[in-house]
Amino acid sequence: MNKAVKADKLKPDVLRVTEYILAKAEKKESFGLNTAANDLNGINNYQIAKIMRDICLDPQQPGSLDKYTTITGAHIENEQQNWQLNANAYFSYLSYLAIQQAERTNKLAAKALYVAMVSAFLTLCALIIAA
Repeated sequence: MNKAVKADKLKPDVLRVTEYILAKAEKKESFGLNTAANDLNGINNYQIAKIMRDICLDPQQPGSLDKYTTITGAHIENEQQNWQLNANAYFSYLSYLAIQQAERTNKLAAKALYVAMVSAFLTLCALIIAA
């Protein structure tokens, strides 16, 4: 499996499927439910199909979303399609990324504040000793 598409098993299934769809869409690679289930080991076809019904646009004409995410004996769901997130899912994912970045920035700011406080303390000590 391609490292760019590899999903972290610690993340919720919805997030793993979302990142998988975005990675495939960025590379303009089509895939079916079986391909996704193999790449996202630990998530079965039924779970992926349910998630994709909630977060994806119709891959072809209107109504094709249900056609390609319904598990049948005809195996239509395994046909390769170019999947895209719907607007709500895409912007929700962008919000998630912004929150992740804000948390990292906040931790970095806290460390910078600590360094500044230690520096101020050492400067004060040096002034007292010099006096």
